[in-house]
This record gives sequence, structure tokens and C-alpha cells, in this order.
Amino acid sequence: SQRLLLPQGFPPESVSPDYGAYQAWDSLQALCSSLCSSLSARAVLEAVGVGDGAASVTGAALTWLLRGGAAI
Repeated sequence: SQRLLLPQGFPPESVSPDYGAYQAWDSLQALCSSLCSSLSARAVLEAVGVGDGAASVTGAALTWLLRGGAAI
């Protein structure tokens, strides 16, 4: 497991002892950030009517524009 967390080419003695804890928290933060992004994108899409059978063509067009703008 140390080979996964330590920088390539560095022996364990050259890395701070708290590097493992830092890496674990950094990975958790990245996971939470990804989940937040997914949930907020879903909320925006639901707000403009995605998944609603009664949604209008205008809502679909807005969804397409928002999706393209979010990728930039």
C-alpha cells in the first residue's frame, strides 16, 4: 500500500510521516467534490425539466445549452 501513496522514486524515509494521512484526506476531498458536482448538475437539469414528460422543447434547448456551457 505504501507504493500507491508515495511519490515514485522516493524511498519511504524521504517522505514526511504524515504524508499518508494527507493523501487519504486529499482523496476524500476529491471524492466529495466529484459528488457535489454530480448532484448540482442533476439539480440544474431537473430544474429545467429533464426527465419530466411534460417538459417543453424550450426546456430541452436550455438543458442542451447548460450542458455545453458546463463543459467549458
